[in-house]
Amino acid sequence: GKTLPSRLIGFFAFVLHDVKTGESLVARDPLGKKPFFYAEHGDDLLIASEARSFLVLDGFHRDLDPDALAEFLALRYVPGGRTILNGVLELPPGHLAVHRPGESLRPERYFECSWKVGDANDFEGAVTTLRDLFTTCVRDRLEADVPLGAFLSGGVDSSGVVYAMLKTSTGRVHAVNVGFDDGRHDESKFAREFADRHGVDLDIERCESKPEEQIAALTEILDLPLGDDSILPTWLVCRAARRHVTVAVSGDGGDEVFAGYRRYRFDFVENRARRWIGQTLPRVAAKVVPKGDWLPQPLRMKRTFENLARDPAEAYFRSVSALLPEEVHGLLAPGIAGAVDPFRELRRVYDASPAPDHASRLLDLDQKTYLPGDILTKVDRASMAVSLEVRSPLLDRRIVEWAARLPIGYKLDARSGKKVLKAALEPWLGMEWLQRKKQGFTTPMDSWLRGPLADVLHASIRGSFAQRFLDQKRLEAMAVEHQQGRRDHRHAFWNVIVLHQWNERWGKQA
Repeated sequence: GKTLPSRLIGFFAFVLHDVKTGESLVARDPLGKKPFFYAEHGDDLLIASEARSFLVLDGFHRDLDPDALAEFLALRYVPGGRTILNGVLELPPGHLAVHRPGESLRPERYFECSWKVGDANDFEGAVTTLRDLFTTCVRDRLEADVPLGAFLSGGVDSSGVVYAMLKTSTGRVHAVNVGFDDGRHDESKFAREFADRHGVDLDIERCESKPEEQIAALTEILDLPLGDDSILPTWLVCRAARRHVTVAVSGDGGDEVFAGYRRYRFDFVENRARRWIGQTLPRVAAKVVPKGDWLPQPLRMKRTFENLARDPAEAYFRSVSALLPEEVHGLLAPGIAGAVDPFRELRRVYDASPAPDHASRLLDLDQKTYLPGDILTKVDRASMAVSLEVRSPLLDRRIVEWAARLPIGYKLDARSGKKVLKAALEPWLGMEWLQRKKQGFTTPMDSWLRGPLADVLHASIRGSFAQRFLDQKRLEAMAVEHQQGRRDHRHAFWNVIVLHQWNERWGKQA
């Protein structure tokens, strides 16, 4: 019955059909690791794990949703169970529905973390509990009758996962990593150091500067657009892993569950400053300080002052967006721009969150929007394209629910995120390893757009999608700014390339 999904641990998306009553129970796992799309087509309810299953049907309309397009340009994904196509919907994570013949699907939430701080142990007690729970969740993911390995970036989460695998596995651990020639984005040296120190068999896949060839392959994978350019190295590392294993264990989820992203610390500091100095002074400063796009990120004070002058939630939405609402409206064609608010779904989720404080609400928000909409979609598409199963112990619901009940101070302060997780892993990895600056899984997209992707970008700007939905004159001016190094438009332009490629392959009726 309807209680089944709440009793399951792991990832799933399923339909259970009762042949006697004609009713069907549909459900998706709590965090959205696996996709579940549905659409109404005439009198039929269509269900699939990929949107392409609908797009190949005769008479299926591919009408673009302009509101979803605005959200995609701002966030690089479409949140809230919608897609960029009208009528193609996604069952939200942690939701189920009972479908009856002739009725529309009405999803209802079955999974919600209790963010009420429980009778927690002291910090040291929480550290011990997490270390044991983490070990259990990793061990549970090592059961397989096919070859199994891991992703190893050299960061905190993947290093912890691989170390736990070493502790609980009976054989050697095989891991893979992807490296870049551009040292700003290359973590392979850290993965190699970890592997040599702990006896891990490591393969490093080099990401050569041929992104135009990789994009052609990714177009077949992405039957709905995804604007996260790290899908390129994700696909490469999945492809490399599949040469050796059928299942790979990953460190995904540590940042969203334990507040690992720098943006959480920036928000923490901004919120403290906002309480100290109010919003009037930052509002005045934001008007007189130059924008400074040519400066390093920490020195771009105009955006900081603008955030300080805003509501904390609105400031966070702007800090995590690829493009600000005013920038989105400037990119959309005049007949489409309208009054679309690309943050409307983020605001709805934030306002409805049961979390007791602002910082915890941000974690809840990201677990319900960014994690399934971007991170898990990226991993699922890239891994399934090469028939690789990816397992994520840090997204085990036992860890997620336990972490939600911790005081926010156990996870985050002005200097550090993932406090309790790092403390749990310190006996294994050492503090020096845990304090290494987080590098992130990114690409040299800014330089690619000036080099190997320049022709792809220009074709995208002149393509039929941009002609119909975007302001081509504005895009041409931005391209000149980017080529001359006066502005960095990597996020906007990667979105434009993705939309163009998707439209040419999948969305021609849109």
